[in-house]
Amino acid sequence: MKTIVHAIDEMKMGGAQTHLLTIIKEMRRQHTEDVHVLVVLFDDTQFKKELKELAIEPISLGLRPLFEKRQFLKAYKKIKDLLQSLEPQVVETHLTWSRLLVNTAAYQLKIARRIGFEQGDVYMNSIKMRLANYGAQFFFHKIIVCSDALKKWVMQTHNIKEKKLKVLYNCVDLQKFAPVKEKDLKAYLELEAAPPRYTFVSVGTMGRGVNKRMDISIKAVAKLQKQNIDAGLVLCGDGEQRLELEQLSRNEGVEKQIYFLGNREDVDKILPHCYAYIHSAAYEPFGIVCIEAMASGLPVILPDSGGIQYIIEDKKEGRIYKSLDVEDMAEKMLELINSNTAYANYKKAAIKGVEKYGVRAYVDKLYQLYG
Repeated sequence: MKTIVHAIDEMKMGGAQTHLLTIIKEMRRQHTEDVHVLVVLFDDTQFKKELKELAIEPISLGLRPLFEKRQFLKAYKKIKDLLQSLEPQVVETHLTWSRLLVNTAAYQLKIARRIGFEQGDVYMNSIKMRLANYGAQFFFHKIIVCSDALKKWVMQTHNIKEKKLKVLYNCVDLQKFAPVKEKDLKAYLELEAAPPRYTFVSVGTMGRGVNKRMDISIKAVAKLQKQNIDAGLVLCGDGEQRLELEQLSRNEGVEKQIYFLGNREDVDKILPHCYAYIHSAAYEPFGIVCIEAMASGLPVILPDSGGIQYIIEDKKEGRIYKSLDVEDMAEKMLELINSNTAYANYKKAAIKGVEKYGVRAYVDKLYQLYG
C-alpha cells in the first residue's frame, strides 16, 4: 500500500486540474489499496462534483496571504510540516509553485519517489523562475512533460537535463467522453431558441496569465455570420477577460450566436452536442480538451503552434490553421461546414485516433515510475 500525495497550486478549471482528477480516478480503480491525498496550495476549488465522486476532501493550505506578503519561508514550513505528518511514499507535484516548494520539501524529507508534472507555464519564464526551475530539477526523480514540443521548450527555457524528463502524452477517460446519438444543444442547455446550425465549441480559461485568445474564435464566427453562414460558438470558461469578450461579441454583432456558459462541471455532456471543436490559444503544450472533444465525436480545428498541432493529422481528424489568423480559422471552419463527407470522415477518425490517449495505459506507465 502506498500513500500518494498529489499537490497542485490551485483547483481552478483547467487542463492540469482535469488531468489530475482523471488519473486519480483511474489509480483508485486499478490500485484500490493505495491512499490518495490532494493538497491545494491556494484556496480555489471548482471541482466539487468530481471531488465528491472521488470521495476526496482536498487539504487546502491557504498560502495566498503568505505569498502576497512574500513570506515564502513560512509557506515552505507549512508545506513541509504537512508532508512530514502524512508520511507519503510518493509525492506528485503539478504546476509551478507545487513543483518548486512541495517537491523541495519532499526531497528534504527523503520521500521515496518525487515526480513532477510540467504542463507548460510558459508565462512564468522570468530569469528568477528559470533559475528556480533549473535548480529544482535535481530534487526530482522524473519530470513528466505532456508533449515533445513541451520537452524541447523546457530544455531550452529552464535548461532541464533530458535525462530528467519523461514524455507522457496527457490522457482522457474514454468512458466519460463519448458521442451522442442525436445532437440537441437547445434541449441540453435549455435554450429559449434553437442555436445556430453550426455551433462550434471552445473550452478554456478567460484569464490574462494563461490567455486562450477566445477573441480569435469569436471573430472567426463573426466572419462566417457576415457570409450568411449560420454559425455560433459555445464558450466554457471564465476569467477577468470575460466582460471584454462579451463586449467583443456585441461589437461584432454576434452576441446572440455566442454562448458564454462560464465554468462548467458538465463539459463532457456539452461537447457531443456541438458541431466541432476550435482552439485559438497562441501556444498550447498539449490540449486535453482537444482529445476530450475528439472522444466526444467532434472534428477539431487546431493552431499550427505548440504540441497541440501534433495530436491530429491535417485533413484526417480535422484541420490545422495558421495560429492567431482569424481569416484562416474561419476558412477552415467553412471548409468543414461545406463538406458533409469530410465532416463524417474527420469524426470517425477522431474517435479512432483518441484511443491511444486512454487513461488506463497512462496510469500503468506512471506506476512504473513510482517503482
